Amino acid sequence: MEDLDFLESMAQAAIQMDSLGIDDAKAADDMIRRWQTVFGYSRAEAAQQIEEKRRDLGGRVTLSAEAWEAISADKEAQGYDKETYEHACWLAKTAGSSSRQASTTRTAVQKSHVAPPRPAYFLLKLDGPLSDVASLKAAIGHGAVTKTFAGQDDSGSPATFCRVDSLGRDKVLAYIDALGVSFSPVFVRDSKAEKSLSSFSIYPTLGIDSTLPQHRIGSSWLNGFRLPLPKQDQYPVWYFFYGTLAQPEVLKRLLRLDHEPAYRKARLFGGVLKTWGGKYKALVDGADDAVRLSTSAPAGVVKGSAFLVQDEEQEDALCYYETDCYEVVRCDVHMDGDEENEKDNGGGEVVKGLTFRFVGELDC
Repeated sequence: MEDLDFLESMAQAAIQMDSLGIDDAKAADDMIRRWQTVFGYSRAEAAQQIEEKRRDLGGRVTLSAEAWEAISADKEAQGYDKETYEHACWLAKTAGSSSRQASTTRTAVQKSHVAPPRPAYFLLKLDGPLSDVASLKAAIGHGAVTKTFAGQDDSGSPATFCRVDSLGRDKVLAYIDALGVSFSPVFVRDSKAEKSLSSFSIYPTLGIDSTLPQHRIGSSWLNGFRLPLPKQDQYPVWYFFYGTLAQPEVLKRLLRLDHEPAYRKARLFGGVLKTWGGKYKALVDGADDAVRLSTSAPAGVVKGSAFLVQDEEQEDALCYYETDCYEVVRCDVHMDGDEENEKDNGGGEVVKGLTFRFVGELDC
C-alpha cells in the first residue's frame, strides 16, 4: 500500500511538473510551496493557480523586468517572488471588481467613490509583421498606439515595445489572424498606476466627487486660463507619500538617487488609510464636503511625507512600484502641519500635488 501511495505521489509530481512547464522536480516543488506559504493554498490549489496564471498572460497582472527590479528587494523580503507578487496584485484587482459588480445598494458616501472599471494596457513587442511603429499604426490605427519603449526581451536582446490598450490588443490579434501567418505577438500586461488628469475638471481629486455642481469648473474659469493643477505633464510636482515610499531607503533605491531623498513633513485631508492584503496601506476617499456638511462626518486627515518628483522618469518608477492597484489623483498637500491646526485643515504652506489612491479590494 505504501508503494502505491509513493507511486501515486510521484505521478502527481510529474503531472504538476508538466503542467507548470518545469523540468526540475525540486524547482516545481519549491514554487508550489512558496505559493502555499504566501496565499494559504493547498498544494493542488497552488499548482492550479500557477498553471492558470501562466496560461492567461493577457488577463493577469504582469510586471516588466524593469518594474520588478525596482521593487524586488522590498517584496522578496516579504516572501514574494515576481510571480507571487503579480498574483497578489491580480487578486486585489479582481476582488475589487467583483465587489463593485455584486453591490447594488450603497450609502451616499460609498456611491460617490465607486470607481469605474479600470482600462487595461499592454506592452506589445514589435516583431514579425509588426516590426516597427509604422506597420503597427497601419494595422490598428494611429490612435491605438501610445508610447514606445526601448528595452530587452527575455533573452536579453534589444527590443522595442509599444503601449496599447485592450482594444488595440484585440485589433492586433485580428490583424495577425487575417494575415494567416504563424506568428504569435508578445503582449505583457503593463501593470502601472494610471495617471489621467483632466484638463477641464478637477477629476480625479482625493475625497471630492468632481461631478457635483459645487466642484464643477465654469467656462469663465477656463477662459481665464486657470487650468486645474497639477497638469498631466507638469514637472516638478509634489507627491504625498504615506506608506513604504515615505521610507528614505526605499525611495533612494527606487529612483536610484545618489543622495538621501529630501522629504517634507506633510498631511492631506479628504482621505482615510485602510489596508489590503492584510498588511499594505491603502489610501481611499473619505467623506467629501457635501457629505460632511450634511452628516457631520469628520474630514479625513492622513499624515505622511511630501517629495518633489523631478520628471516623468521618476514618476514612472513610482507608478510601476505601486502597480495598477493604485491610481494617481490630485490632492492638496499641507506642508509642516501642526497638531493644534489639525481641525481646521492645518497651518503652513498648501501646495497642489498628487498621491496614490487605492482602487482594489480593501480588507474588512
